[in-house]
Amino acid sequence: MMQRAERCDDSPGWRLGAAGLFVALLLQAGGARAEGSIEIREATTRLQAGVWFLDADIVYTLNEPALEALDSGVTLAVELTIRLTQRRRIIWDASFAELKQRYSLQYHALTERYILRNLNSGEQETYGTLAGALSALGTVRALPIIDDALLSRRERHYVAIRAVVDIEELGGPLALIRFLWNDWRIDSEWVRWRLDR
Repeated sequence: MMQRAERCDDSPGWRLGAAGLFVALLLQAGGARAEGSIEIREATTRLQAGVWFLDADIVYTLNEPALEALDSGVTLAVELTIRLTQRRRIIWDASFAELKQRYSLQYHALTERYILRNLNSGEQETYGTLAGALSALGTVRALPIIDDALLSRRERHYVAIRAVVDIEELGGPLALIRFLWNDWRIDSEWVRWRLDR
């Protein structure tokens, strides 16, 4: 038996209820967004054997939508961007190198373990708790960023870093999840300092 779509009730009460629901969803989304944060607590560079290395301590605090997505099997994508700039006297600083360190974080419900993958190196570690996985993710040690030979000795150079938590690229019907997720993407502030020999 074929059913015919019926027009929605256009009464003022229905409109008021829909508007109230929309406002409630916006407030809930705003509150969830405020709970998540990424804080770069410390970041330093050091020159060793002709290569600049980065050490950083980053604190990742996931918001409610991120936690729910993770528990539902959605993989979180984490990206640490390292940008090198060269100071110029007359015009703005020139960005001359950028490195992206990518990770994925996934919860495996069967083993009740969190899987952290370094997508640049292919290394993978598992953790029994989310806190353990986030702590490992936030501990960056001896990450090579650039050869010193590529830096001009006559110029001043700066390094800036930023971390972002998002969800992995999804295709098909799951692309809707990514569309809805964009409001809850978590970014850190850029942290910038001078490379000093």
